[in-house]
Amino acid sequence: MSFRLKTMLGITLIQALLLFTLIWNGAHILTSSHEEALLKHASTATRLFASVTQDAVLATDLGSLENAIAQTLLNPGIVYARVAGKEGILAEGGDPMALAKPFKADHSYQGASDGIFDASADIIVATEKYGHVEVGFSIGKIKDTITSAQNETMVFSISAMAAVALLSYLFAMYLTRRLDTLKAASQCIAEGALGHQIPVNGTDELAQTAAAFNEMSHKLRLLDIEHRRAENEIKQLNTELEARVTLRTHQLASANKALEHLALHDALTKLPNRTLFHDRVEQAILIARREKKSFALLSLDLDKFKPINDTLGHHTGDLVLQEVAIRMGNCLRQSDTVARMGGDEFSILLLNITTDDVMVIVNKIIRAIIKPIAMNDKKLAIGASIGIAMFPAHGDDLVALMCRADSAMYAAKRAQNVYTFYNEEVEKESGERLALQQDLRRAIDTDQLILHYQPKIDFGSQRVIGVEALVRWQHPQRGLIYPDAFITIVEKNGLMKAFTLKVLEIALRQCELWHETHINLSMAINISAINLQDPVFPDSVAEILKKFNVAPTHIELEITETAIMTDPLRAIENITKLSAMGLQVSIDDFGTGYSSMAYLQKLLVAKIKIDKSFVMEMDKNKNDNVIVRSTIDLGHNLGLKVIAEGVESQESWDRLKEMGCDSAQGYFMSRPIPADQFMQWINESPFGSGENVTKT
Repeated sequence: MSFRLKTMLGITLIQALLLFTLIWNGAHILTSSHEEALLKHASTATRLFASVTQDAVLATDLGSLENAIAQTLLNPGIVYARVAGKEGILAEGGDPMALAKPFKADHSYQGASDGIFDASADIIVATEKYGHVEVGFSIGKIKDTITSAQNETMVFSISAMAAVALLSYLFAMYLTRRLDTLKAASQCIAEGALGHQIPVNGTDELAQTAAAFNEMSHKLRLLDIEHRRAENEIKQLNTELEARVTLRTHQLASANKALEHLALHDALTKLPNRTLFHDRVEQAILIARREKKSFALLSLDLDKFKPINDTLGHHTGDLVLQEVAIRMGNCLRQSDTVARMGGDEFSILLLNITTDDVMVIVNKIIRAIIKPIAMNDKKLAIGASIGIAMFPAHGDDLVALMCRADSAMYAAKRAQNVYTFYNEEVEKESGERLALQQDLRRAIDTDQLILHYQPKIDFGSQRVIGVEALVRWQHPQRGLIYPDAFITIVEKNGLMKAFTLKVLEIALRQCELWHETHINLSMAINISAINLQDPVFPDSVAEILKKFNVAPTHIELEITETAIMTDPLRAIENITKLSAMGLQVSIDDFGTGYSSMAYLQKLLVAKIKIDKSFVMEMDKNKNDNVIVRSTIDLGHNLGLKVIAEGVESQESWDRLKEMGCDSAQGYFMSRPIPADQFMQWINESPFGSGENVTKT
């Protein structure tokens, strides 16, 4: 479409839009005025008719009503009239078809679709309604008037549009007469005649456009010369760029291959990761189903690895994992796969193998793993527990095989066997373990956890000065369960925080009851490494302390050296917060871990507890005797109180007293006992009276 035609059409459209708007508004005003007149006329006539018939309705004068209706129908434009009283229609007249239709009052001109505007008015005397009138008005005349006006408007519109089109054409011809010259010049430029010039006449916008065109044409000629010179340079650079792109493509291909390897392999051991291992197992299942063959899936968990990681550091632990990965890889066939699933857990896929062959490879793996690992002038010894599931005997899909291999591995670890094949007994144990796990969640919420209390005796006064709270689980079906059977479940299922806070709440409640009866003993509660590394644990303890009338100084939190060394900086931070609240902190099982003396000096602890493994054997083992004595001296030199646990004889008691130990606990004084039996022990035991206890 040419510019001339676009100009003409644009002007025409603008004028047409304005003209249409004026005509449409005029038609709308005309229609509205007629509609308003109709509404006013109908309302006035109907109310007048109601007023005329009022007396006749009150008197029920049917003759007068019929006469009034007849007079009303003489008015032009009224189609029907009807008078109704309280009991029904009194009189009516007019078009029978209109009277036969159900009456519905119209409120607008458009609503009268049948050509009759229906209006009504109530007959009211002294606020009481005695009836109403209904009148129908013909709107045909109004429609004829509006139609005539619309026809006249249409004729005017067509004439106006024709005039606008003619004027637009003439105006467009005037505006575009010099554009042809610009068009021809542009064609010359397009054909390569750069620098072409056109004459410039006048000073208007078209003349300015022509001048700008000439300037552009001149610059294009100069740019073309520059372009040809640069083109040769670009060709030379393009050759160099192609060589670089080829090199970079090879580099990117290598990088993508490396990224793909990282996505499917463990960064530490370079073994396949969980994703790749699962994919290979899925492929093995498809092949084994098709070829009717079997394969083995092994779940392997390292034993004695956590102490190495905790005491010698994560770097040493990483080196151990790398060495184990190499040793296992050397034990397998090229078709087999060993993968690191996380932490110290590995999975092994042995393809096309029988049960007897599996045992051969498993024994080979175990011999390789238990061989001591030389690390920084030390020889580190670790072991492994292996669970074995066979396809298809123990499962025919990935989930079943993985779960059953894990179950067999846990069964091997519990039984301290090197390896275990999945069987019905493993399934039963796994089910029981799962049931125990589910029950344990409910136990924390339903007060099934109970505490037994073991007294702590002061060597100076030989009287009880405190107790250690030891948790038990009073299972509704299984009876009393000791912590060895469920603490691991608590740790592995993320329940330790809720578990510890529940134990602390039970202990504080019992401590409050004892204090109310003047039994002013301190209460020691064990907390785990998980609690000690939890940044919000001190705040949680503070919230529980607010619930009970127990001074924080009567509460002692016992932590292990291993828990401290997991993350010493976090441990120091939390111990500092707990000590600032007034709680006492002691190191439990002292001597069995590898705590740094530098960290020990920074910890705000009040006591250390000598592990019972040293105390119970110190009468027979000289080394244990030296360790106990040295620990007591070390604690006193650091300004700490020293507690010995595991005192089971008079000889041990006397020896510890001679060494200057501050207090002790053990079976010699009392086993851990429930709260009600503890009251009896206080009244009957020679250790049960003193300044901290008032007998009742």
